[in-house]
Amino acid sequence: MHKNHDYIPGDFETQKHAHKKEAYYEGMSAIKDLNYSFEDLIHYFPCFTGAQTLTRFLSFYECYKSTLGLAGHIAEVGIYKGASMLFFSKLTQIFEPNSFTQVHGFDWFQGNNPSEEESSIVKNSDIESYERLMKLVKAQGLDNIAKVHKLDVTTELDAFFAKHSHLQFKMVFLDAGMYEVVKACLPYFWSRLNKGGYLILDQFNFDIAPGETRAIKEYLGEDVQIRTFPWGWMPTAYIVK
Repeated sequence: MHKNHDYIPGDFETQKHAHKKEAYYEGMSAIKDLNYSFEDLIHYFPCFTGAQTLTRFLSFYECYKSTLGLAGHIAEVGIYKGASMLFFSKLTQIFEPNSFTQVHGFDWFQGNNPSEEESSIVKNSDIESYERLMKLVKAQGLDNIAKVHKLDVTTELDAFFAKHSHLQFKMVFLDAGMYEVVKACLPYFWSRLNKGGYLILDQFNFDIAPGETRAIKEYLGEDVQIRTFPWGWMPTAYIVK
């Protein structure tokens, strides 16, 4: 079993864990042949999920836990299949059952549109069906928490926030990786991020998506401290406002 990558590996950061891939996918093939039931895959997921995937969600959890008690919602830009958005929604369901906290996901559902700077990212990759994601949200009774906004964040955020001017956030996860997307989002989401809130960056200082780093440095300059997760790989960094 071999995954079709949505990027072309680079020469630096993408190489650090490259030696793990062959054994990982061989293990996935072996697990597939064991004929576990669908229910087993859901209820006993740690039996099957790789350690690096678990570190990703532990990173999200640590950020979420640190924002408990802060005012504001959670936002994600670039939601793909909805894994992190639904994870945040379920954390909200567990830890904030009586609050107004919601999770707002933004995506145009047309896949990646990289520039020449982001030539390692495959054009039109990471496409998910908006309709299927909405069915998944509704099937789990999360449509009162998970709010999916189908729009182009490079051109439509001004109208969106003009209509919903009250929206403030305690956590913002930028999961797009491309310069134009990150550049367009930062003015809207940084200004609405509550002091003490977390801006989580999926591909900061990462060779296949140099545009994210450039956009962050251009907009936020040198006045912010950019931290990383010592136990995790992606997301690669976060900033506490």
